[in-house]
Amino acid sequence: MDCDCEIVMGKTENNIDEDAEFSIPAEPATNDVTLLKAERDDLFERLARATADFQNARKRLETEMEQRIQYSNANLIKSLLPVIDNFERALAVDPNKTGAAGMLKGLQLVHDQWMTVLKSQLVQEIAPQPGDLFDPERHQALMQQADEKYANRGPTVVQLLQKGYMLNDRVLRPAHVAVNKVQG
Repeated sequence: MDCDCEIVMGKTENNIDEDAEFSIPAEPATNDVTLLKAERDDLFERLARATADFQNARKRLETEMEQRIQYSNANLIKSLLPVIDNFERALAVDPNKTGAAGMLKGLQLVHDQWMTVLKSQLVQEIAPQPGDLFDPERHQALMQQADEKYANRGPTVVQLLQKGYMLNDRVLRPAHVAVNKVQG
């Protein structure tokens, strides 16, 4: 054996015992190969079943999600049906037999019912009063008006033009307002 290694007490410099006998493992027994193939086949079959189960679960979840989206407004619509019924009753009233005051009172009742339904669905009004500071997150300035009362306050709501609405903490529609004209 040609080796440029230094031999020290029967061992090479890289600590390999030269006296040790090395044996090449014998060919595995045919029985062992059969067992390994069976185990491999079983693992592949289990993997295929797990993959199929995963694909089926994914498809089922996608179908359920589509149905949730499709019917997500069902509760809101159910809660609005009585309001629609009351509007239809109001429209069915003969205007010749009911005075304007009675019609307005009926409309006010339907409006109040509508607002109760919206509140039950966590919808809140955004209705700033004159003198409230302008909030660009919740208000949309449509015009400026000169108003001496708010001259030194910065952007301030002078007039509410149209209410806004929020669902939870998200603005659905900002309140449309007139703000004071800032002198600059």
